[in-house]
Order: sequence, then C-alpha cells, then structure tokens
Amino acid sequence: MKYEEALKIINEGMSSGFMVSFEWKIGGILRSDYFPDKYVGEELIESEKEAWILAKRFANSTKGKCINIYVIDSNFTPVEGYKILRIVNR
Repeated sequence: MKYEEALKIINEGMSSGFMVSFEWKIGGILRSDYFPDKYVGEELIESEKEAWILAKRFANSTKGKCINIYVIDSNFTPVEGYKILRIVNR
C-alpha cells in the first residue's frame, strides 16, 4: 500500500470538531461523559468557541449535578487552555 493511500484511510476515519466533556456527580462517585456522541453519528460542534458557549449553558443548567466541564477535540484531547477555562460547577 502506498503511503498516500494509508493517509487517506486514516484521515477518512478521523472527524473534526469539538465536544463538551463533563462528569456526572452521583453521590460520592464521578462518571465521565461528553456530548455530542460521535460514535453514534452525531455531528460534532464546528468551532471551539461554540463548544465553550454550549459548555457554559450546560453548566448553568446542571449546577451541582455535573462538574469539571470543558471542551475536547475530536480525538478526546482537551483543548489548549482548558485548565484555565474549565467550569468547576460545584
């Protein structure tokens, strides 16, 4: 297989966009979650700015229920500066 063909296969499997990551606070246990769910075919959020806006709106609606809310990229890597922008939401 040619290198270019391999790259095409790799890049086709990768999606671009952003998601909002958070943890459900259930008693003394934290359960990680995120949205949108790229594995069920939901479209990812187009821009990091839009993802942070949705993260803030989500935080306001889930105060005390969901914590540690921040934006991740399509590879589940936190975006640059997430430690400063992360919404604790306790």
